Amino acid sequence: MSTATSKIKYGVYGIGLLMMGVIAISSSLATIAAQFPGASQTMIQNLISVSCIVIIPTTIVVGKLMEYVSKKSIVLVGIVLFLVGGTAPAFMTSFDAILIMRAVLGIGVGICQVISTALVVEQFRGPEQNKVQGTLQASQMFGIAIMVFLGGALADFHWNDAFFVHLLGVVSLILVAIFVPHTKPRRVKSVGTQAKMKFTGVTWGWIIFMFFLFITFQIYNVSLSFLIAGKKLGTAADAGLSVAFFALGGFVMGLFYEKLANATRNCATAVGCVCLVISFVLVATAHSMLLCYIGSVFFGVAIASTLPGVFINTGMSVEAGAMGMAISAVTCSQNFAQFVCPFLVNPLSEALSPGNNVVTNFVIGAILAGVLAVIMFAWGTSQNKKKLAA
Repeated sequence: MSTATSKIKYGVYGIGLLMMGVIAISSSLATIAAQFPGASQTMIQNLISVSCIVIIPTTIVVGKLMEYVSKKSIVLVGIVLFLVGGTAPAFMTSFDAILIMRAVLGIGVGICQVISTALVVEQFRGPEQNKVQGTLQASQMFGIAIMVFLGGALADFHWNDAFFVHLLGVVSLILVAIFVPHTKPRRVKSVGTQAKMKFTGVTWGWIIFMFFLFITFQIYNVSLSFLIAGKKLGTAADAGLSVAFFALGGFVMGLFYEKLANATRNCATAVGCVCLVISFVLVATAHSMLLCYIGSVFFGVAIASTLPGVFINTGMSVEAGAMGMAISAVTCSQNFAQFVCPFLVNPLSEALSPGNNVVTNFVIGAILAGVLAVIMFAWGTSQNKKKLAA
């Protein structure tokens, strides 16, 4: 690996700090809700969801834009949008205005999500690719740990101080400016482009899997603060610490992802889904913050164990010319799931258990994660057998 390529990864990790930025205020949702008593729980959760829905068209545009504009230029714009959309609500009192700024934030996060993974798939190969992708997950967890923990603590002082955590984007801006080079995009020749841009059945399989995986992830993101408040287990700061624990678990697993991938081969994603089941069961049955913290660690391990495999396998399921759009598509699926989650899960939960729907949300998540674990074990075992036979 050249020195230039080696340095790129530091810029990638800088981008990774912001990739989960849409949930930076998740620990503060219950506190924010108290300032807007006329807004429903689902409406408050839209502070997360609106960012996610905006990410969908953003990732599609970025997937195409990468063919014409350098990735560095695109991501620098994305980080600036992250800073503006993230911090502006600290000076606002209108819920509608805050929602608009959350949409601006979503554009920035969408750009970061696509560019970071595209750089990893493009610049690294083999074990090094697994290592960098795993460390990228670790940097995501480190970034969200800082933002969510500080956000919960700041919200205990004043509800809109929580939005200042998005200033972490300044660090990312510096790292990208220093370590990511301006590289002219390599255009795909018009001859044969149609075939090269075609998604395979495997690609669509990962897109569908990502949708259901992020339905479960979003249950945690938008429901934990309400569960802690509803059970009277703690404050916004405690919720922030709980999310920081999930980031800790994800950070550690991200650093060791390469070893997990080598040991389990194609079953690493299934292992992550099992950790997700354990996390949801612990949180649903929690009667103290300790169980929430332990469940959160398992949740972080689950994220860091599942996402690298999804992105790497998606990128490898198509020809080089379609890689950017394939990653954009799976990222769209991820964010569409985050957007629709409250609208699907909350009504189902209320129908199954009226008045206790937040706990039931986690039960639904545990069941869905269990189904995904079975599917991934079956797929991983099949792939491992094929490699042995070859």
